[in-house]
Amino acid sequence: MKSTFVFTAIALAFLLPTNASAQIFKVNISDNELCVSEEKTPFVLDKLWDPIILGAGAVTYGGALFKDHFTDSDDVDSCKIYDKDDVNPIDRFFMNDYNKNLHNLGTVTCIVATAGIPAATFLTESACGNFSNQNLFDVAVMYSEAILFTNGIKDWIKIGARRERPYMYYDERDEDGIASNDYRYSFLSGHTANAFMGATFTSYVFCSYYPDSDLKLPVVATSYLFAAGTGALRMASGNHFFTDVLAGAAMGTAVGFAVPYVHHLFAQRNLSNAKDSSKKPQLMFSPYGINVHLNF
Repeated sequence: MKSTFVFTAIALAFLLPTNASAQIFKVNISDNELCVSEEKTPFVLDKLWDPIILGAGAVTYGGALFKDHFTDSDDVDSCKIYDKDDVNPIDRFFMNDYNKNLHNLGTVTCIVATAGIPAATFLTESACGNFSNQNLFDVAVMYSEAILFTNGIKDWIKIGARRERPYMYYDERDEDGIASNDYRYSFLSGHTANAFMGATFTSYVFCSYYPDSDLKLPVVATSYLFAAGTGALRMASGNHFFTDVLAGAAMGTAVGFAVPYVHHLFAQRNLSNAKDSSKKPQLMFSPYGINVHLNF
């Protein structure tokens, strides 16, 4: 199973210190493009739950890699051509033989969607002094969790499904994929899952930090353009069926939304607790006695 693009985005999130970069760029930022204040931050980390979430993601992904390493190899007759009539009509309509150039191009678009766009988006804001170190760290942790779960879930599904790739139904095949047993991991599309996770995560998080920004549409459109392009190229290159891509897009989108949404709930909980605390009676000592102050 190939997982060549997993942790690139995680490391990129720590490259530029906010203050130093802001001194270099010295950008004047209009009010509608400013990041929300720290008091209204839409996402926060939780000291108890985030280590658990990270650990669960690591176990999910690591367990899948361990399982795949010890999975018995199948003997493949390279001369055998699978019968296209065994494929459902929708997948049969979109299936193709293997194309290495399109395969490589799909990997590039996946890397851009998974690592390039998220890193460029938030590091640029950081470099302009419009995204704090704390925000950058929060996003990096959330994205690490999303990547771990996306790749762990897709690997377990691939191991369980054991579906041959479309190129196995043609004479033109990926011989490297056959040699490495990657030919049997068609469902679901990992490239597509990662690309849509990156697109959804970036779109949701950016729009939450910059609710009035004129850049929301370009960020969302560019993110999903590369994600959709990745799915299309995975089909055109003969690596995946339409249902593989559809399932990968759905799973990646779900994880890309769910992880930051959980941290949004953490932020809402903290805000609610702060409000409740401010309403509690307060004892005030003075030379004139003890006063009880009530907030409403």
